[in-house]
Parts: sequence; C-alpha cells; structure tokens
Amino acid sequence: MKCFLFFLSFFLLLCLSNANAQTEPQATTTRTHRDSVYLAKLNSSGNLMIAAGVGLCAAGGYLTYQGISVYRTIPNNIGTPSGDAQREQNKKQGTIYLVAAGVGIAGGVILTAFGVKNKVEFKRRKKRMEAEVGFLSGGQIGFALGF
Repeated sequence: MKCFLFFLSFFLLLCLSNANAQTEPQATTTRTHRDSVYLAKLNSSGNLMIAAGVGLCAAGGYLTYQGISVYRTIPNNIGTPSGDAQREQNKKQGTIYLVAAGVGIAGGVILTAFGVKNKVEFKRRKKRMEAEVGFLSGGQIGFALGF
C-alpha cells in the first residue's frame, strides 16, 4: 500500500511538473464568452473528477480490506468436506473482492489524473487573464476579464 501511494504521488507530481514546464507563445487573439464558459467547465469538471477519483480509491481500499478478511476466514468445520468447500468459496470470494478493489483503485487513479490535468489547464489559462476596467471595447463603462 505504501508503494502504491508513493507511485501515485510520484505520478501526480510528474503530471504537474510537465504541465508547468510547457510554455506556449503568447498569442494575441480575441476571446469570447465561450472561452470563459470553457474555463468554468474545466474548473468544475476537474474538481468533480478529482473527487470521484478519490472516492473510487477509498472504495477500492475498503474492498481490499474486506477481500483480505474474507480470504483469510477459516470455517469452524475445517476437516470436513463441507468445511473445505466453504474455505475454497471464501478464497474465491476474497479474490473477487481484491480484483474489484484493484479495478476501483486503478479507475480512481486515472480519474484523479484527468482531473488534475483539467485543473492545471484551468490555472494555466487563468494566469493569462487580464482585468479591464473603465471604457470597454463596446463603449460601455464596466469591468471585464480579457484573455
């Protein structure tokens, strides 16, 4: 488990450092309302993906705990044929729990990674925004965020 957490933190750190290392040339383009809507979608989808990924990892951890406890359960009548069959059934059920836990944890890590990618993209784009106060391009007085 410690090894898994180490690799997860290493992977997330690697994703963040690669995203911060990439620089784009500053292009002078006019942005519209769709761009700010896109930023809001990036932010909210990133938050939801991270939350869902953490939830899946927690569910996978719980299934791992339950799978190990079911796998190690020893029936009371161990020497009889029914006891041996029950022990084999416990091992199969514990293995199923562990496989489901692995799938849940893997899905949670992937979902968290995509969420972090969206959050990094949101923050990178948000840094390029500039506040415009006074007379706007339409001739009205107000406050606007330019890209």
